[in-house]
Amino acid sequence: MPTPQNFSADLFAASARPGPGVRVEMRLLKKGGRPFLLLPGQPRPAAATLDLYPAQTGRARLARALLRGLLRASLPLGTERVSLAISPEDPFARFLSSLAGESVQGLPVLGILAGNPMSEGQRFLLLVFDAGQQPVAVVKTGLSQRARVLIEQEEGFLAAVPGETIAVPRLRAKFESPRLRALALDFFPGDSPLRRHEAALPSLLSAWVDPRRTIVLSDTPDWTRLQNAASAGDLFSVLAAQLRGRTVHPAIHHGDFAPWNIKVSPAGAWTALDWERGELAGIPGWDWFHYVIQSAILVGHLPTLVLVQRVEGLLSSDAFREYATRGGILGCERELVLAYLLHVVEVIKPSEGLAPTRELLAALAARWGKGCGPPA
Repeated sequence: MPTPQNFSADLFAASARPGPGVRVEMRLLKKGGRPFLLLPGQPRPAAATLDLYPAQTGRARLARALLRGLLRASLPLGTERVSLAISPEDPFARFLSSLAGESVQGLPVLGILAGNPMSEGQRFLLLVFDAGQQPVAVVKTGLSQRARVLIEQEEGFLAAVPGETIAVPRLRAKFESPRLRALALDFFPGDSPLRRHEAALPSLLSAWVDPRRTIVLSDTPDWTRLQNAASAGDLFSVLAAQLRGRTVHPAIHHGDFAPWNIKVSPAGAWTALDWERGELAGIPGWDWFHYVIQSAILVGHLPTLVLVQRVEGLLSSDAFREYATRGGILGCERELVLAYLLHVVEVIKPSEGLAPTRELLAALAARWGKGCGPPA
């Protein structure tokens, strides 16, 4: 990712006029030795910027809460001062100002979270504050070619999804220049869901299923990608034969539906973020599998045997069986779990968790064997 000194050059254009442009003083927080968060100089916005970081473990949440308290008390311990030079004529800076409200003159107060530096599609989240130092918008920004493609894909999905769809944010604005591409969403208060919030999960995912429509499973975009990537493998051949001609009720599919991509408001409302893999006609069950399995792998670091138990516990639960009935997948849940895992391994190829996902796939395929029954 860019070094701290290059944030102004990478995210903002240098001033075309003589002089250094507008100087913006911020505080840099590193993680693993890499730039992670750029915090505003003002205590309250600095503390609010921590909402961009979806801490998952108890230890991470505690560290975030401690840092939030220090920032509110004007004690930015563990951070270092960074000065950015930003041109007030930069079109991207003007775009950010337009999101802050008419009462904001010039560049608004900003906080910045750097995305995964291990990904070629690394993106930045910019939190925009209004004149009262309240967060009002989040701008996702891509600099690399891959990141810009992902931004474009998310724009397309959010523009196409029906406006009344539960838990899907509205596309507020978008921006493109030779340097970067960005989309803006409203700011959603809240935090990643905890175990006590997950009672809402079945009703949310059920609301994304359209029981009025049917689609042949092999005609869905995700199945097509899986076929293109894995058709030479024995496991795909078995699954394709068992699911040949199977029809399901399509579901809105997020593609990375996990706690770190979800905000739960203080009132309990869920909002799913990061829709670059979103599909309007997706495979029912895959988002639920992803939520359970990837949380257990990436946060829980659970061994394969326990992961197997988690998956089988989900499939046998009353909530999932009711959902499976609504989605038209009752009777082929095991095949869809294996297809989902194969899709992660062969299509998504995540930068984290790939090895344990592959191990889980092998364990379930061996355990279930020919127990995966034919389509109902």
